[in-house]
Amino acid sequence: MKRLVYIVLLALILPACKDEVNNIVQHATDPERVPTMTSHDVQTVISDDGRTRYRITTPVWLMYEFAKTPHWIFPQGVKAEELDSAYEVITAIECDSAYYNELAQLWDLNGHVKITNSQKDVILTDQLFWNQNEHKLYSKAFIHIEKQGRVIEGYGYESNENFTTYTLHKVEAIFPVDESRFRQ
Repeated sequence: MKRLVYIVLLALILPACKDEVNNIVQHATDPERVPTMTSHDVQTVISDDGRTRYRITTPVWLMYEFAKTPHWIFPQGVKAEELDSAYEVITAIECDSAYYNELAQLWDLNGHVKITNSQKDVILTDQLFWNQNEHKLYSKAFIHIEKQGRVIEGYGYESNENFTTYTLHKVEAIFPVDESRFRQ
């Protein structure tokens, strides 16, 4: 019986004494469904022509670099800020979730989208697209704009990136705001 135990032990130990062989298990992943990178609690800056232009803050950032259409997903929301040369915020955009198509340089912002520009104008909507190639923003959703003492609401919106020139489609209402009642 002892002899059988020794033979079994030798059979197990001897292969381990041979040259080490590394076997890599191949595991197929779907680049459309499995992110290349998952990052948590991110705060990063993006530069353009050697100048820091944007700051992005998000709880979760999923990158799909090997998908047919490389893209990023921000399932728990994102805050993006455009910065001037003194790193002061020019424009801030916040939303509940976002999708970024790298090839088209197109952002799809969803859920409680809030934009504030340098003039302190506020834009609220449920969906907004930002085409960085064309330098414009647009939406077909309901939009609420607070600008220079008035509120404008409607469906459909187009604007330049700075929110200085815009068109609001299907205007529903324009309300003047009496700011003196808020100062008491």
